[in-house]
Amino acid sequence: MAKKKKASSLSWLLLLFGFVAGVGAALFFFRYLGAPQPPARPVKPPEHVLRQPEAPLPVTPPEAPEPKPVPETIVKPPARPRLAIIIDDMGPDIKKLRELLEVGGQITIAVMPNMRDSSKISNLANSKGLDVIVHMPMEPRELMEHNPGDGALLVAMSPAEIRAKMESGMKTVPDAIGMNNHMGSRFTEDAGGMREVLSVVKKKDMLFIDSRTTSKSVAGRVARELGVPSADRNVFLDNTRDVEYIKRQLMEAVRQAQKSGRAIAIGHPYPETIKALREAVPALAADGVDVVCISEVVGPSR
Repeated sequence: MAKKKKASSLSWLLLLFGFVAGVGAALFFFRYLGAPQPPARPVKPPEHVLRQPEAPLPVTPPEAPEPKPVPETIVKPPARPRLAIIIDDMGPDIKKLRELLEVGGQITIAVMPNMRDSSKISNLANSKGLDVIVHMPMEPRELMEHNPGDGALLVAMSPAEIRAKMESGMKTVPDAIGMNNHMGSRFTEDAGGMREVLSVVKKKDMLFIDSRTTSKSVAGRVARELGVPSADRNVFLDNTRDVEYIKRQLMEAVRQAQKSGRAIAIGHPYPETIKALREAVPALAADGVDVVCISEVVGPSR
């Protein structure tokens, strides 16, 4: 009997424990899990995220500048052929220059240095707007037969002697803008001598005309090497002292100028040459050829 009571008490205790546990579990569930949760507040994003960028202010385009007027294109007519006429051997007599001044046209005066009227001719020609060049005596092949004159440059001279001769002679032609050779068939074949000559010419900012008294002249080549403005003679006018012959030679120079754009003719102050020039030169303009000074034919920009 006592055992039955004990077992019954234990059953009640277990039943009571289970009831209490079930009530506790139910309370926990309803309080923490089963109760409805209040709705979550919407999270407001930061203002800087929601703010839209301000629209840029309208930009007023600058006013277009008024178009500048287009200048007219001026097409220059082609240059007329140019002929330079050099008269050598001037210096002994100023009267020859006065006769040449009557020819008209821009005749170039080549003055031999150390002559009686060298400086006077230089000054007068320059005052009349003519180009003056030094007609520098140089050694010919036949020195014993052809005297080149006072102050001539010789192949046997030292560089210092050549420069001294040149400086002395050029002082007597003070208005010179260039130089050409008087005779010089031997000297102009000598590269060393011509280098000395053309070095002085370059130092004085002058031009050089090779009279071409020999086909073996090196003057042009050396001048190009040194950067000296230079040119060769194209036509000798008066190897024969006859007026009609000189006129024909002048027309040959005109033909070469028309073909190449320029030409250089060399003559002397012979009466026949002056007469031929006086009669023929004024008509050359009608043939479309301009008689100009040598500086308009030879130079760095030509």
